[in-house]
Amino acid sequence: MLLTNYHTHCDFCDGAGKPEDYITEAISKGFHALGFSSHAPISFEREWTLSEKSVPDYLQTINSLKREYADRIEVYTGLEIDYLEGISGPSSKKFSTLGLDYTIGSVHMIPVRDSDSFLPIDGAVELLKELLKNTFDGSFEKLSERYFGLIRDMLKNHQFNILGHLDLLKKRNTHNLLFDENALWYRNQVLDTLDVLAETDVILEVNTGGISRKAIDSVYPSPWIISEARKRDIPLMLNADAHVPEHIDYYYSEALAIIKECRYGELYSLSGGKWITREI
Repeated sequence: MLLTNYHTHCDFCDGAGKPEDYITEAISKGFHALGFSSHAPISFEREWTLSEKSVPDYLQTINSLKREYADRIEVYTGLEIDYLEGISGPSSKKFSTLGLDYTIGSVHMIPVRDSDSFLPIDGAVELLKELLKNTFDGSFEKLSERYFGLIRDMLKNHQFNILGHLDLLKKRNTHNLLFDENALWYRNQVLDTLDVLAETDVILEVNTGGISRKAIDSVYPSPWIISEARKRDIPLMLNADAHVPEHIDYYYSEALAIIKECRYGELYSLSGGKWITREI
């Protein structure tokens, strides 16, 4: 199979290592393609995103490396773009005019009630508990409804290529610390979201990044969700969400076994600048 990864964070945002470090690692491991997807700037200062002023340098650096290494590996220029309701999203004009090869649409932040601020769902558990208490009256069901509702809104209202870590909400839920992932209300929110996803051309990623960073012991999304995606013929790809060069293929063999068990026989990738399917 073709080794690829299109979810890569380097030192332009919250990753460690220069872009070239990731490329040389990918070449050494026999990769066909590597895509960079630094976190796009958002409307308020965050240390984990690109700054507005660093975007031109990021684009110039990746595009230059694309040309330099063209005879050894395909390099692609992308962004992971957060959906902030009423503010910006993956197909906002400031991103759609950048000449990107692809975009990843994600939801990391949820608005705080009666405030202009946002809190992350995948940050420190204390911040998640604060969001839960002050915005959702302690109800994870309400928080889940809001999170998956934002994903559905993003799918309906924005054009992008890859849906990032669909069930990121579980990142701080080890041992069902905050909610039961088997609860009917949770499963229904996921299924409703898959139904919307199935009506688009967006590719669902299987993401191993939570495992490589020791946050969880399962891929995003959970295997039962991958099985449900297969029932809906939703296109699938495998990404590492790498934040250090050596993680560009972290847990890939195990993730591929899960994908096969969920009855997928092919994955999507970029080759020659076009989306193709390849057998696993």
